[in-house]
Amino acid sequence: MHDHIAINTLEGIVIDDNDAELTGKWAVGEGLKPFVNEGYRYGAEAGASARFAFSVKETGKYEVRISYQPHENRSKEVPVSVLSADGEKTFKVDQSKAAELPKGFHSLGTFKFNAGEEAAVVFRTAGANGNVHLDSVQVLPAK
Repeated sequence: MHDHIAINTLEGIVIDDNDAELTGKWAVGEGLKPFVNEGYRYGAEAGASARFAFSVKETGKYEVRISYQPHENRSKEVPVSVLSADGEKTFKVDQSKAAELPKGFHSLGTFKFNAGEEAAVVFRTAGANGNVHLDSVQVLPAK
């Protein structure tokens, strides 16, 4: 089993935690494997957030996935918001359990994005009651 997943082996748009806009305190880790690119970040400090911004080249519907590795100290209700053409929608993700897709990915669903408009996936620690894990965000054309 590889320790890390090379970003160029993943389809679609992939935003790594190194490229996210981080607010507040986040620790860097590489103990939980596999991770995308070089490690991941985690934190529980009040008010911390991480914004994974992107824009699509063609207007349409896309599936948004996040990658993380489970751990008992991870929050069972990580607030993750998707900002799309239809506005902002927030989900609660249980990061204490393994993600259901290969390579540690979890699908947040399908959203409409407009070409050239900034979209984002935002993780927040507020209300998480545990560590929030940041690794990567993947955006794929919806099938």
